[in-house]
Amino acid sequence: MSKSEIGKTTKTIKTKDMGAIILAGGKSTRIGRDKAVVPFQGEPLLLRAMRILKELFGEVIVVKNQDLPFQLDGAKVVHDDVPYQGPLGGISAGLHASSHDVNFVVAVDMPFINPQVIDYLGGLTDEADIVIPRTVDGLEPLFAFYNKRCLPVIDEMLARGDRKIVAILPQVSVRVVGYPEIADLDGASTTFININTERDLERAERRATHVGTLLPGGLNGDRQPPVERAVTLYVNGEELVTVQSSLEHLEELACGFLVSEGILRSRDELTNVTVDAKGGAVRITLTRSRTIATAMVGKRFVTSGCGKGFSFTSPGDARGIGGIDVGFTVSAAAIPALMKEFLKSSRRSGMHSSALVRGDQVWLLRQDIGRHNTIDMMVGRLWLDGVEDRDVMLFTTGRISYEMVVKAAKARIPIVVSRTAATDLAIELAGELGIELIGYVRGTNMQVYTSGSRLE
Repeated sequence: MSKSEIGKTTKTIKTKDMGAIILAGGKSTRIGRDKAVVPFQGEPLLLRAMRILKELFGEVIVVKNQDLPFQLDGAKVVHDDVPYQGPLGGISAGLHASSHDVNFVVAVDMPFINPQVIDYLGGLTDEADIVIPRTVDGLEPLFAFYNKRCLPVIDEMLARGDRKIVAILPQVSVRVVGYPEIADLDGASTTFININTERDLERAERRATHVGTLLPGGLNGDRQPPVERAVTLYVNGEELVTVQSSLEHLEELACGFLVSEGILRSRDELTNVTVDAKGGAVRITLTRSRTIATAMVGKRFVTSGCGKGFSFTSPGDARGIGGIDVGFTVSAAAIPALMKEFLKSSRRSGMHSSALVRGDQVWLLRQDIGRHNTIDMMVGRLWLDGVEDRDVMLFTTGRISYEMVVKAAKARIPIVVSRTAATDLAIELAGELGIELIGYVRGTNMQVYTSGSRLE
């Protein structure tokens, strides 16, 4: 990755600025009828897809080549009148009709369209012309994001009679999202199910009946275990540390960790970041030639974080960090409502969550099996984007320990809030460093551990 590309990683997105294209198709030979009108839980598949996508996207486009027995209110209808062009022809028609550059394309026969998976994939659309997931069954081109930049290639292929969607991939920029990258999102196990036969329909109906219900033994039928993998950070070719992570936002995680530990100080020092999620490695190249990793050996502290977090900063070292003297204050009465909004955005089973709250809204959210990782990701995101404004609060679902206070202090974040406790050392350090520390935000109650000077 070149220096100009540093920072192009997943961000919080607004799909309302994108379009959704539903390929309604026509009569299916295997199921023997038009899939668009096949009822699923009492609702035609096409109307079900429209209902879900209208909540997510600024525009919904239905590409069809048949008459339908119901109205398509709230959607732009495009007639795909060119015969024998298949799904690629439908994608072309939908992209031409769309008012948006970036569009989500989905087949009408996928009844378990999942907003979390869509949001994650959509967050990667700055990286490539096509963002396409890969499951155990292969690539999923009919549950993918397409940029209008693909149209010249698509139309050229259609003109010469080539209708294979995968054939366009070598000619455009593509971001393939492996299933392990999204496996921990609630609903990821069902969102790629499609209906080709009557038997498929019966199975999907049974699955829909059981999703979200308690199975024998108290296990929820839709909860997927979070991903946990070892990821090693290399600096200038030398191994620095290995952390357990959920394989998300690894560029942010690596840069945030280096910033938090004082290893990465200036943007001019960073020349390259290479992420190998499959191989469990992030390789960072700095302009400094001295051996960072070698200098740090013997100074590693095992922290209280999940997955045996590491820090190179001891509590004694932390007292040398400059205090935060910004005049940022917030209304104490606003914090319970902000915590409620934060927790509403954090519903992923088995995952810690942290967020930066700006004003009256959750501005940046990250989730991982390790609560320290979530903070490093956000610190990395701020650093990569060059965001200097620190009039923000850090909210977290986990216990606040000393090294989390250190990370906040190095990122110059003045207020840290948790739904649970803070350790005594964290409280002591926060007081010395000028950080307001608030815990046990439950209902309208909370515990202010420090001076309260930043609370109105």
